[in-house]
Amino acid sequence: MEKAENGADAQAADPDAEAAAPGASFAQLHQRALDLHRSGKLDEAGAVYRRLLAGAPGNAQVWTNFGALLRRMGRLGPAIAAHRRALALDPGLVGARVNLANALADDAQCAEAEALRRELIAEAPRDPVRLRDLAAVLRAQWRQEEAIALVDGAEQEGWADDTCRLQRGLAQLMLGYWRDGFADFECRYADGEVSLPADVPWPRWQGEAIAGKRLLVLPEQGFGDAIVMSRFLPALCAMGAEVTMLVKPPLRRLFAGLAGIRLTDAARRSDDYDFYTPNMSLPHLVGMAGGIPPAPPLAIPSDSRARARALVAPFGLAFRIGVVWTGSTTFKGNHLRSTGPESFLGLAGVPGVQLFSLYKGPAHEAFLASGMAGLIVDACGADRDFADSAAVMDEMDLMITTDTAVVHVAASLGKPVWNLLSHEGFWLYGKGETTPWYPSMRLWRQQQPGDWDELFARVEAALRAHPGLLERRGHA
Repeated sequence: MEKAENGADAQAADPDAEAAAPGASFAQLHQRALDLHRSGKLDEAGAVYRRLLAGAPGNAQVWTNFGALLRRMGRLGPAIAAHRRALALDPGLVGARVNLANALADDAQCAEAEALRRELIAEAPRDPVRLRDLAAVLRAQWRQEEAIALVDGAEQEGWADDTCRLQRGLAQLMLGYWRDGFADFECRYADGEVSLPADVPWPRWQGEAIAGKRLLVLPEQGFGDAIVMSRFLPALCAMGAEVTMLVKPPLRRLFAGLAGIRLTDAARRSDDYDFYTPNMSLPHLVGMAGGIPPAPPLAIPSDSRARARALVAPFGLAFRIGVVWTGSTTFKGNHLRSTGPESFLGLAGVPGVQLFSLYKGPAHEAFLASGMAGLIVDACGADRDFADSAAVMDEMDLMITTDTAVVHVAASLGKPVWNLLSHEGFWLYGKGETTPWYPSMRLWRQQQPGDWDELFARVEAALRAHPGLLERRGHA
């Protein structure tokens, strides 16, 4: 959850002596680029930035603004190059140094990002924004205790803010300090990555006695988060609450079997609730007895099961493996946690194995065009919802997938899952090879940031020696 420092990213530039195009001044063109950039019209903004740079290649501010645009578009290599160009022109430009550190951190070049952020905080030693950024890059390097100590010290001195506490919370969660970590995680709205719903007419539940009260649980982030947090719903019922959960259509049938939970697809101001809560606050509000996460409560409809059995029937005694290589393309960090279908080529060549794609989404056409479709059966491209996908997962002998909502569904069903993680990974998975949140899951991590090839080589070697595969071959 990193965000650019206040005052960095796209900033206004001083007018250049050379206009970038006839008929418009440099200042007018640059303001146009800024307006397009800030409104999210990134391709149009990029065209104007390029016009500016063609006419004024010596303007450092435009270079770093262009770099900030490229970073937002996920083009990290060119973004880093643009920021370096800005600093070659003006080595003291603070915004360019901040922007370069952000792009380097996104690109997992953490050592250089840390060095820049230490220089920046030395120049403004009580700036919570710079403290937040330094804590974030320490976390990315598995230096969670250092990040916690850094924020603790600033808090004792009275200048840490909620964005800093959020970084501390994420570090605590990575280490399994659930109570303190989820308490700090309540600061997650401070950095603007997520927000509370606007104009909600009901008070937010803060842990008051809730027996006999009507509680609305709202989704906050992605499908995977909704699946993870569903395990806390039975505890709300045990506390005596009348629970309604707002569920997005792709999850509705998968959650339909939750005992005592009313599902709705819309919340209206006229609805008579006593409280509401975001689902991501449930671990903090409900707690975990003995520090152990409760089991997830999903169920698969019978019609989805019949559909899945028909799909896998032609593959006989093959060792069936469900695979996914990318998550939501709208998630800012998706490039770090995702690879491509070609990464599974070695696994597809293991004797006795048949791979099934569990992917459904905007990258589906790219999969079909990749050359891997056919080697990997397109099992879920036409799924109606997660209930259909869950039924296919339940027919698999093993799931091997990058960290997406699919792993949460499969592991919630108790299926064996090999979860392929980026170097940093998600707080849910901690530092080891297992996680108490999903006993059937084995964690595989990049040894070096971005190195999927080495990770897949280890996975392939382990798959070739998998007892279930060897036994299946013996019966073939």
